[in-house]
Amino acid sequence: MGFLVDTTQYSGPLELLLYIVRREELTLDQIKLAEITEQYLSYLDVLTELEIDDVADFIEIASLLVEMKAKQSVPRPEEQTEEPDSTDVARPGDLVNRLIEYKRIRDAASILDEGAQAWQMRYRRMANDLPTRKTEIGQQAIEPIEVWDLVSAFGRILRERQPPPKTDVIYDDTPIHTYMEKIHRRVCDDGQVELTSFFEAGMHKSTLVALFLATLELTRNYGLTTTQRDTGHPLYLVAGKKFVRELDVHQIDNLSFEQMANSNLPVSGR
Repeated sequence: MGFLVDTTQYSGPLELLLYIVRREELTLDQIKLAEITEQYLSYLDVLTELEIDDVADFIEIASLLVEMKAKQSVPRPEEQTEEPDSTDVARPGDLVNRLIEYKRIRDAASILDEGAQAWQMRYRRMANDLPTRKTEIGQQAIEPIEVWDLVSAFGRILRERQPPPKTDVIYDDTPIHTYMEKIHRRVCDDGQVELTSFFEAGMHKSTLVALFLATLELTRNYGLTTTQRDTGHPLYLVAGKKFVRELDVHQIDNLSFEQMANSNLPVSGR
């Protein structure tokens, strides 16, 4: 079962780039290329570890950022006055324009979606003649305000908690729903639980990933939300307005932990 870091509003590499810019409280014309590139690459490390679908799209934007950063750091000869080749690497201004256009389209789509929801609330269908559609659990959306904060927190956890590599290979075949039940029970009992409290030092990478995916699944389908006092402060898991007190996880498929454990792309601090 594949888990997608992909929602209606948070859908892909440009949205991640926009999130980083907003978090730094910058306008689109104030982008600091070196800093944004470094942060984007750290997110790419985590997405690679999770083996999400369409990670190649994120790699494409990351490559573009790295290339622009390299071009920007190379001094240009003063006598060079000719216009740059149109086939040359995209300039920072081109990326800014691309982001502005993406944000404009995304905001317009969001307004249309809100209008459609309001219309449906006012004029409900008398009967639903549409066939029932089954949606894969991994295809369902996660609340947009949560995703990248969770990914960022998980990246820090991987760097801090993951033990040195060992010669013997260990597989954790514990079902995802076991970790979901553990997290769910703590939130029900305590009301608010710090995310990092579930991740112990020395845990195998497959266990770390399983705990993170369990958190995403609870966020996606069971009303779990996160809260944070400010950027850089600890992330807490709390019961949201739609939090499901009775957890039914019998239909949750197990993930391929062998595939995770065989990953040779470590998360490293940059």
